[in-house]
Amino acid sequence: MSLRQIRVFPDPILRKKCRTVRRVDDKVRGLAQDMLETMDAAGGVGLAANQVGALQRVVTLHLPGEESGIILVNPEIRDTQGEREVIEGCLSLPGYEGMVKRSMIVKARWLDENGSKIKVTAENLFAQALEHEVDHLNGILYVDHLHEHEKLAAAGTHIAEGQPHMHDLEVELHVEHNNDDSKPSESEVEVVHSTIKFSDLYSQSSVDQMQYDLRLAGYVSDSVKTLESETDLT
Repeated sequence: MSLRQIRVFPDPILRKKCRTVRRVDDKVRGLAQDMLETMDAAGGVGLAANQVGALQRVVTLHLPGEESGIILVNPEIRDTQGEREVIEGCLSLPGYEGMVKRSMIVKARWLDENGSKIKVTAENLFAQALEHEVDHLNGILYVDHLHEHEKLAAAGTHIAEGQPHMHDLEVELHVEHNNDDSKPSESEVEVVHSTIKFSDLYSQSSVDQMQYDLRLAGYVSDSVKTLESETDLT
């Protein structure tokens, strides 16, 4: 067993749909054991395979109070009942939590690490965790379920009205006001602070290489490093 790197948004693998596992073999069991160790080391309740870079429908869960975690291969949610609002977090969005709606009761099935069929009727945190992790396998993050812009905040805090938070990303734009090819003076460069929503962000490969689509914010980006104003900046 070994610890694996947990992928953090906006790593594009988090938006990819995981493939069905054809056979529960030693390779799948090895992945699942690594996931259990990684999840426990990070203090998580659940982990999906794409969160550690593997596009397979494998989930691990370790509910509070339980002696050990469990492995779920090809988990499916068959039915849900009721609805409640819950606070939710994610190892791929560290340090933040949001208010989302989840089912009160979830009926699910999966294969265990031996390939045996398991069926459960889950409630409370178990039901919530099942929905959260199956979402991951389908490329869905819990922030996609936010009904209101303000319902995501730094863990344990309340967001003041008008303050940027994780649903916004703060960006700093350097806008040149000269039209020739000469190097602009300091007075010809305006620094503009703005915020971009998740819907205006995309990533090509990793957090370090992520780019921003600024067109909806009123800017055009010809490259990662050059940003030019398209509209009035005031």
